[in-house]
Amino acid sequence: MTAVEQRLGHKVKSLEQELSGAKDAVLRPMGVTVPQYTALLVINDEPGISGAELARRCLVTPQTMTTVLGNLTLKGYIERRSVPGQGRAMETTITTAGKRILARADKEVLAVEKTLAGTMAVKDQATFAKLLDQARAPFTKEEAAPKPVKRAVRTTAKKTAKKAPAKKTAAAKAAPAKKAVAKKTVKKAAAKKTAKKTAKKTAR
Repeated sequence: MTAVEQRLGHKVKSLEQELSGAKDAVLRPMGVTVPQYTALLVINDEPGISGAELARRCLVTPQTMTTVLGNLTLKGYIERRSVPGQGRAMETTITTAGKRILARADKEVLAVEKTLAGTMAVKDQATFAKLLDQARAPFTKEEAAPKPVKRAVRTTAKKTAKKAPAKKTAAAKAAPAKKAVAKKTVKKAAAKKTAKKTAKKTAR
């Protein structure tokens, strides 16, 4: 066994690929892919689900789901209708033909999953499922949503606090200049008075 094959992540990926391959083998004769089957399964359980939410439930990208839904629509397995007042949002429902193909496909897929379950005791299946959820937990935790409003207020407050000293500094710089001008004015006035007195004395 190579170093890569010994890694836990590689084992999980290998199991996922083997299981997906087995499902694909039983679905292909029906003209259905694994993503299409999964989408039909979710749509059947949640009629009217949006494409974006469906993509999240099926663990695929929105772009991939758009292709999947387009193919299912062409095959007549689903119907899509626009939602009044919600722009381009579409709700998706399964058709009678879709339910028929899903029933056939689900029977085959359950048989594949039964093979997986058969590799361990019932109590071990529950433990295995629990361990898988536990392993996923660190990668599926949603980070706390940012609070732009509060940050904006704090930022504004900080900017105001920073600007305040600047204004005080400007006022402080202006004060000495005003005092200097006042002193010069007083000196000039005194000089004029002295000059007038001197002129009067000289005239006498």
